[in-house]
Amino acid sequence: MDGSGKVIEVLGDVYQPLPLALCGAGFAVLAFGLRRAWPSARFLLLPAVAWLLAAAEEWYVRTYQPHMNIRVDLLFFMVLLTSMTLAGILLTVLYRRPPRP
Repeated sequence: MDGSGKVIEVLGDVYQPLPLALCGAGFAVLAFGLRRAWPSARFLLLPAVAWLLAAAEEWYVRTYQPHMNIRVDLLFFMVLLTSMTLAGILLTVLYRRPPRP
């Protein structure tokens, strides 16, 4: 198996409803847990919503449309997850202000 086959296999293992939901919940926990120390941690809600939306969509497709072979929606959700995760992390780090006394 070449390198691209392994990447697709790993993505198939990760892109399932439970891992997607756990990642979204992790971002939400970080956003609420860090909100006092880092006021900009609210930006972590962007990837949390994106990951939870992808989990809900994947659950729906696997439950109600299991016959779908060609998944064009994955292109949209992969771009959404990547961009929102990077944007949320960068905004959290770049707009960090010192806590108020």
